[in-house]
Amino acid sequence: MNKKEILEQNKKMHRNGLDEREQKIYNVSFGLGAVVVGVLCLVFSIYRAIHYQAFYEFVAIITAYLCTTFFYQFKNLKSIPYLIAGIITGAAAFGCLILFFMV
Repeated sequence: MNKKEILEQNKKMHRNGLDEREQKIYNVSFGLGAVVVGVLCLVFSIYRAIHYQAFYEFVAIITAYLCTTFFYQFKNLKSIPYLIAGIITGAAAFGCLILFFMV
């Protein structure tokens, strides 16, 4: 096998035909996107808190994201702290969702 055949075979085996470098860029882009969403939710929450308004929806977004992340990490790594963090953030997301609709 030459180098080109090996690369093509590797692409077929991996997600959406992405090579290792492309997969890393893909994963990092989602991480950066999550940071931007988190910062925006924090800014909007602070603004609403300063103006004595409820901001449950922003907390629900962040905690739901964290819950999903923790449960995925638990599923793949089988580490109990990720399970605990997933349960806690899931409960927080659910609580904020309920408060959002009640207020």
